[in-house]
Amino acid sequence: MLCKWEGQQLRISEKLMTRYKNMNLTRKMLLVYFIFAGFFLVVTVLTFQITMEAFEERLYSNSLQELDYYVQSVRESLEGVEERSREMAINTNIQEMTSELTEIEPGTVQYSQVLTDMRWQLIYDNTEGTEINGVRYIDTYGNSVESAGCPWNIADDEMEKFLETVQESSGEAVFYGPTRDCGYLLCGRKVLKWSDASLDNLGALIFFCDVGKIIANNKEQMQAVNSALFVYTDENMIYQDIEEELPALPEGGPGPGYSILKYQSQRYFMCWLTAPDTGWTYVNFFPYSDIYGQVTSVRNITLLGFGAAFIVLLLLIRKLAGIITKPLETLAQSMQVVETGDFQSAKLIPMDADRKDEVGVLTQEFKVMLDKIDVLIYENYEKQLLLKDTKYKMLQAQINPHFLYNTLNAIHWMIRAKKNDDAGRMIVELGILLRASFDENPYTTVEQEISMLKSYIAIQRLRYEDRAEFSVRTEGEPGQYVMPRMTLQPLVENAIFYGADVMTEICYIDIAVTEEEQSILFEVKDNGPGIEKEELEKVRNFTVKPKGHGIGIKNIYERLRITYDEFDFAVDSEPGKGTVIRIRVPKQKSEG
Repeated sequence: MLCKWEGQQLRISEKLMTRYKNMNLTRKMLLVYFIFAGFFLVVTVLTFQITMEAFEERLYSNSLQELDYYVQSVRESLEGVEERSREMAINTNIQEMTSELTEIEPGTVQYSQVLTDMRWQLIYDNTEGTEINGVRYIDTYGNSVESAGCPWNIADDEMEKFLETVQESSGEAVFYGPTRDCGYLLCGRKVLKWSDASLDNLGALIFFCDVGKIIANNKEQMQAVNSALFVYTDENMIYQDIEEELPALPEGGPGPGYSILKYQSQRYFMCWLTAPDTGWTYVNFFPYSDIYGQVTSVRNITLLGFGAAFIVLLLLIRKLAGIITKPLETLAQSMQVVETGDFQSAKLIPMDADRKDEVGVLTQEFKVMLDKIDVLIYENYEKQLLLKDTKYKMLQAQINPHFLYNTLNAIHWMIRAKKNDDAGRMIVELGILLRASFDENPYTTVEQEISMLKSYIAIQRLRYEDRAEFSVRTEGEPGQYVMPRMTLQPLVENAIFYGADVMTEICYIDIAVTEEEQSILFEVKDNGPGIEKEELEKVRNFTVKPKGHGIGIKNIYERLRITYDEFDFAVDSEPGKGTVIRIRVPKQKSEG
């Protein structure tokens, strides 16, 4: 009975799997999407995210309120410094002594005595101010006296810059620092004469305040026991109450903000606030569990629960996605192999073509397409090779009858003119040319091409005698590279036809072969009559009506186009200055 039940379950399972496999791809993706989105998004996002975000906002609001209260306390301390500076600036004794100093010549005994009295007055007046470390008075001559507690490690340029700011003021308190070169907060105030309401300048009072002391005196207001406080400006750190390596400070513009981060293997809460009057940024940094320990424990348990559920869902979805995407991955793998042109290897990749859904149909069609493309490419490749070889031999065959006719005609007239020796040499050179031109290989080396060209030039020298002068130059070592056979000879023949045949003067024909870094340059230049501009455009476009057989330049261009993917072919000419043809082809060495 148990075995029968297990068999039924097995058959049901097989039917369900078959039904799922035959389901269209859209329904499969929708099924996975609704299972994943319905469970994970509803439970995790709505229950957890909304609750935690509200909690963090509340934590941030409370912490920021506490930090703002602390900033106000520090501001009150700084206002106390400003008030203290005002009281000392208008103090009756200080007013009398500073007025007297402006009326006494510096360096006298009376002047020194008044400065000494001024120092004792500063010491006396500063005993009541807890925020001020020391006070310095600087008279209008630049001489100064100070109370105890004034630092001497402030850079001179920092102090001079600050004094200039104080002197430019109209008597109000001026704050400066702290900076990298000045670790104190400086409060300066110009001493103005009030006794006669003249407001004459009587010097300046400089108050040195320890920022760390001011900040530390108010830190007890912070609620978190283990909190760390940082105060910094854009340039440097003003205050920090821990000596350990600092966590990453917040970046961005001024304004309140908060962040929950991991520091030294613990979670910390950081909130910051920038005071608008001083530009100082206050950062409160404390362990997340100090104030919200119980809530954190509940949150951790919730996170573990959601994490476990997420892992289970992830494994389930991965399994389901694998069933969907495996055939597509196999098909994609086969397509990637097809891109390399290896159709046989693509056919060997096992693909599930028995499925009845879209993937199965696509796989079957793809296999049929592979077979058809393989056959078509093979047939097309063979046809292209045959067509290319036939066309090349046809173009090469066009040259040989033309040249042979001209040469035999010249030999005929030499024999009739009793120039048998010249005719014999021409026949020998013609034999060399025919042996080379009848070679079934349509390609030759540059060295062999130049050798064949010299045979052709030897024939033409016998024909034209003093009417044509030829020169052949090579630069570098181009002879080892391969090129289409019978490329230079038609160019020289063309120069003779349009130059020497129509000129009454000597026609100079220069042939140059130059080895370049990546290519070989062929130039055939003559001093013939040249070509008019309109006619030259037709020559370049191969639309000009040819003279004679008219197969030279266009024939060479067609053979170059068949041989090379990229090459340069240029014809330049000016009336009365001759014509030059330049051909630049890439370097190719013989494989044999």
